[in-house]
Order: sequence, then C-alpha cells, then structure tokens
Amino acid sequence: MNGSPLDGGAVVNLTSDDGARVTLHHDGAHVSSWIPAGETDDRLFVSARSTFGRGASIRGGVPIIFPQFASEGPLLKHGFARTSRWSLRHVEQRHDGACAEMELRDDDRTRALWAHAFRAALAVRVGGATLDIGLTIENTDSASFVFTVALHSYFRVRDAYRTDITGLAGTCYRDALQHREEYNETNTALGVYGEIDRVYFDVSGPLNLREPERGLRIEQQGFRDVVVWNPGENGLRGTTDFVAGEERQMLCVESAAVHVPIALAPGEQWIGRQIVTAVPLGR
Repeated sequence: MNGSPLDGGAVVNLTSDDGARVTLHHDGAHVSSWIPAGETDDRLFVSARSTFGRGASIRGGVPIIFPQFASEGPLLKHGFARTSRWSLRHVEQRHDGACAEMELRDDDRTRALWAHAFRAALAVRVGGATLDIGLTIENTDSASFVFTVALHSYFRVRDAYRTDITGLAGTCYRDALQHREEYNETNTALGVYGEIDRVYFDVSGPLNLREPERGLRIEQQGFRDVVVWNPGENGLRGTTDFVAGEERQMLCVESAAVHVPIALAPGEQWIGRQIVTAVPLGR
C-alpha cells in the first residue's frame, strides 16, 4: 500500500506474478488503472482534469454507483459509495493473480443520506489479461431496503468513433437522449458516433468492445443491465473535469442493476461481478 501524489491519500497497487497491474484507491474503492500482463497501455480512462482525494468523484476508472444510479431517486446523483472512504480488508497474492478487498459500512454520514445499515465489499483480482471486480451488498439492517447499483467502467479507447460493441442485438434499451423512450436494438454492432446514453435491459451474454487493433470481452454476473455512455463533444461543454477531445478517448460500458431495483431482506446479500478480458483483434 502506498501514498499517491495524485489523490493525497492511500492507494493499493496490485501487481500479479505475470506483470498485470491495478491501482485501487481507498477513496471510493475506485479502480483507476488496469494494465494487462504483457501490455504497456492503460485500459482504463481517467480524465487529465479529474480530482482525487476525500469526497472527490474521480472522473474515470471504475466508480462504484450505490445505492442510487444517476438521479433516479432522492439521493445525490450516483449515491455516496464513490465519494466515501473505504477500508482495506486484505491483499493477497494467489496463483491466478493479485487480489484485494475493500469494505464500506454504514455510519452517521451514510445514514443521514440513506437510513439503512449495510455492508459493501469490493473484491478486485488482476492477472493475465483479466480484471475481475466483484461487489457484494449485504443488508445488516432490521428492515428491508432496495437500491440500484452499477460499476461505471470507463474504458480507454484509441478512438471512440472507430469502436463498436457487439452482444446487445435483440435487447430493449431506454434512451436518455430520446426522452427515456424504449427501443429494441437492431444493430449487430453498436457504433458510437457522438453522444450516447442508454440503459440496456436483461443483457444475458458477453459483450465485445472492438477497436481496429484490439478488443475487450466484458462479462457480468448478478447485474442484469448494461449502460453505454459517451458524452460526445456537446456533452463536454460546460464540464470542469474533462479536457476537450477526451470524449474520443473513452467509452463507458457499465454493468448495472437499474431497470429493476435490487431488494434485500434483513440478512440477505447480493453479489455482482464484471469480468473484463483484453483480447487480440478478431477474437
């Protein structure tokens, strides 16, 4: 565990025996960097204008959205998990990679925002070509509660407008840019040509994010929805934590539970995972 001049607080640097690397922040349990084994380029995007440290929302990496997605409820946008200080539970070197687990429990601050007792745990494993992120939410309250949740992954791409996603054909999506109307996806490969903001429902199979010379295979468990987001040039106007032109360098493909909120009775837990693997072109 090392201090970082970027965020003014503690980070965990994980390196597997084969050289795959991850940077994980105590603030937000935020994964901000992932370099697969044998590669030199970061596969996660973080804006050059992002802020770091206590209470900051890092613009990029993998923010944890809990207990509310976006503005779909009474809480501040995307909830409080991404701006909370998490505790490090353990770090482990295993045969299949390097692992760490972070934990967040309710306290006076969270209960003032969301009046429920809970435990959240984030497990991160990196090894070879794969980044595996698992999120557990446990109800430690005496009453049931519901929540929406996402791993808001920002993937770094060389040109978003030369990138597409396969695996969404035949699913229904809600389009935030079309008054939240719902449509069926008819494209075998979804291209990105500007601003896009969609929630795809009930996505069962793996997705492939394809660039001209490389790709990512994105699988999920526990999460039923997928969010695809890019702000486009217009969406960056007026923002303070993006640099002009950075919309071409990133594409969010988020594992999410948005359409149907998760309900947990006292003592129950929910587990969601996003498993991302770097693959060569054409696989």
